[in-house]
Amino acid sequence: MLLNNLYTYKLLEENSISSLRFQIYIRTDHSIFTGHFPGTPITPGVCQMEMVKEIFGDYLGKSLFFETVLNMKFINMWVPADAEPVFMDLSAIEENKGFGIKNIYVGAKFMDLYQLFRTRS
Repeated sequence: MLLNNLYTYKLLEENSISSLRFQIYIRTDHSIFTGHFPGTPITPGVCQMEMVKEIFGDYLGKSLFFETVLNMKFINMWVPADAEPVFMDLSAIEENKGFGIKNIYVGAKFMDLYQLFRTRS
């Protein structure tokens, strides 16, 4: 779990799960940035996806896991020095198998993706 170690967040806006807005604070002094990349820190994509899963699961009050990621394309780099704080807009839908996240925006469109989360029994 990366929450409270690499980042913290708060919910800013909630209309439904189809329209959520979070403010994320990245710890720029976290040890992950010494290796990714020294002098030019970039938040690793796998960490970004874990953050999405943790924040969305925390919002739902459920433990989630990735079931399917059909398409993921990082359009912009998440450079912590340039992005503090990060405002994340998340658009999700509830499906019979779980929850699908359609889009994530961090400033401009950040990721093109469709992924399906399932809850743990």
